[in-house]
Amino acid sequence: MRLQIGLLLFIIISLSSCSKDSGFSNPEMVINKEGLLRVECTNCEVNYRINNKDFSVSVNESSDIPFYYAGDFNLKTEVVSKEEQKIRVLVIDSFGRVVSNELSSKLKGEVSKKEFAITTR
Repeated sequence: MRLQIGLLLFIIISLSSCSKDSGFSNPEMVINKEGLLRVECTNCEVNYRINNKDFSVSVNESSDIPFYYAGDFNLKTEVVSKEEQKIRVLVIDSFGRVVSNELSSKLKGEVSKKEFAITTR
């Protein structure tokens, strides 16, 4: 009897300590990686291209723009300054590595084009 109770407790403890790995519950989370494009400016427009898709965002003060990717690619950005100001462009990959952190002064109407290599390794 004592052996059966001990065995029953062992099984209950073993089963309750198992947990499901949530990383595999959504296959898209495993495949897609999320990076971050942060633009800090008073008044500017950001155009960027990811895997032959163009996006555009108007920025006042600061904007965090997430981008998603599955493999290596080049993130192409174009920042248009709508007034004389300092603009910071920060790019972080899915591993938290800073790809670029650039602060520069821009004149009204000045366009800054950059290309950043984003890798999955």
